[in-house]
Amino acid sequence: MSIEVELKLKIRDKAEITASLKQLGFTEEELVVETDTYYTAAHHDFAALDEALRIRTVENLHTKEQSAVITYKGAKLDQTSMTRKELETEIGDAETGREILEYIGFVPVPPVEKQRQYWKNGTITACVDNVKGLGDYLELEILADEEAQREEALEKLERILNQLGYCMQDTTRTSYLSMLMCRQQAKE
Repeated sequence: MSIEVELKLKIRDKAEITASLKQLGFTEEELVVETDTYYTAAHHDFAALDEALRIRTVENLHTKEQSAVITYKGAKLDQTSMTRKELETEIGDAETGREILEYIGFVPVPPVEKQRQYWKNGTITACVDNVKGLGDYLELEILADEEAQREEALEKLERILNQLGYCMQDTTRTSYLSMLMCRQQAKE
């Protein structure tokens, strides 16, 4: 089981972030469209437990390859970041995966759709996201193999954040799904 150490923030200028990532030695990787279908259930309130279960479909915009993964995310592990335990595995057919979950009582919530540009620098992944209905965000993450690596990974991400002209106060611990649900409730 991996621990996903993650910082997320709304960005002011996508082009500026992209240029800064290049200056910091990040390499541009795949450009994808990700559609995340999250689930809840009467027998397990993921939101109340600060957990998440989702099926993500991914389309690589360069190669047109498509893939899907199912992911469980545990509760956040600290008060400053999006760090949490994560279990993820590929599935061959997203639609069948969705049908299985729904058949055993899981209920889908409205999907989160985003265009994501991946960047990589060693063990650090940067994702520049354009989230439908929310705008542009940056996620910085490191997958830690064990709890002992978590604090060091978070410090490394905070240094990158500062080099990009942001600070920890600029980050959010709110998921895209929660942001979208709050927006929807505000409209009603």
